[in-house]
Amino acid sequence: MSISATTSQLIPTMLEQVNPNLPSLLSNERSKFANMFEKANPKHQVSVWAAGTVGSGGVSAFRVPVWLSNGGDYQAVSLDGGDLGTGSQGYSAFMTLGPFESDIAYNVPYRSTIATKTNKQAIVSALTKAVGGAIKEQALYDEIGLFQAGDGVLATATAVDTTTGTAGATLTYTLDTSFGPNRLRGYKALLDITDSGGVIRSTSARISAINWAANTVSVVVGTTFTASATDQLVFPGMGPVTSTTIASGSWRYGIYTYNTTTTSGSLNGLSYASAAELACPVVNAAGGAWNASLVFAGKSQITQRRDDKQIEGLVGVCHTAQRTAWYLQGLTIANNMLRNGEAVKSTDTAGQGTELSATFEAGDITTYVSRYANKTRVDNLVPKNFGKVQEQETQFFTSSEGQRMFVGRSATTGNPQAGQQFYVVDTSNLYSIDPGCSIVSYSLSIPAGQ
Repeated sequence: MSISATTSQLIPTMLEQVNPNLPSLLSNERSKFANMFEKANPKHQVSVWAAGTVGSGGVSAFRVPVWLSNGGDYQAVSLDGGDLGTGSQGYSAFMTLGPFESDIAYNVPYRSTIATKTNKQAIVSALTKAVGGAIKEQALYDEIGLFQAGDGVLATATAVDTTTGTAGATLTYTLDTSFGPNRLRGYKALLDITDSGGVIRSTSARISAINWAANTVSVVVGTTFTASATDQLVFPGMGPVTSTTIASGSWRYGIYTYNTTTTSGSLNGLSYASAAELACPVVNAAGGAWNASLVFAGKSQITQRRDDKQIEGLVGVCHTAQRTAWYLQGLTIANNMLRNGEAVKSTDTAGQGTELSATFEAGDITTYVSRYANKTRVDNLVPKNFGKVQEQETQFFTSSEGQRMFVGRSATTGNPQAGQQFYVVDTSNLYSIDPGCSIVSYSLSIPAGQ
């Protein structure tokens, strides 16, 4: 895909009498949950293990074993010469999961490089800024990918200002309240557009504006299509404009792939019908506020399906909106205590630890926060049950000669272009060895202002 890049994009950084501080209007740090997830989980290198048919390429996959039962036939017998039975062994099955290949691409025109080369020319070097921020940006996209279900959906529309989606025109979508624009990376971010059924309708669109107060996003259309109020904005590159439905597995798997209310069909090739253990406990809040009763309901289901030890390993993750809901519950309790003349530990009854890096306790479960999580749900999971499969660690794309910086070629003449391109490649995919050992609390209300 083409990469738009001109020196004019960096004019504000070139020195006159400007403030040397250059803030980013988007968050540039991953949450504590994403960092914990990245560092604590096992990673498995996979390679091609089946050649396939001629011209089709090979198959890279990892088998995720699932233990269905311990076996053994328990029965009543007669010890007076009776038949003791034949017995049975344990039963297992497996899911299969392959790596998912993606990259983030940068293009720095040569004029931008030489015009911002020293601090006498500009407050930031265009090339240094791009190279230095590439891995960090890739990490943020990785966290965004954690909070989706492998379908690549970034935002879901509820209204659109016009259905005339002519190439180059600007559409303004109103977004749903579960995510809003939270998973969109801002100005000029590349994306594709699908209909409500996940069929790709337009490719190569770019964000032109995000209105956080109005919960809207404006996009410049890449290819002509008829827009709809229920369109979806998705990660780019999943395919051309076709009738192919974008479903789970079209994009890198996230925790919502495994923490799901789905109990039909299959997960990574293993049917729910033959392995009911794959289905995780769910708690329907029915539009109510997140509270201790919902937490206890989830714990009770886990205990009945597994045992008490599984509860000990649970952590939670939610959007800041649901942390607010939990703190508001504590605020109500504290105010009632004050009215009844009982002492409270702090005059700040709203609680501490409101930074993104802070955790809080919800029903004895350490709970993390991510701005990319669904605002209407809380997920509990056991981190050690998750891991990643990959072909290699995330790294800069390197040619066989060790080259990392590349010169583009003109599509018309084939001549070198005056610029430098580089890429960060990721091949990881997320798996869970026990999807049923998680809890989904869903249909939660969103506190005002969140």
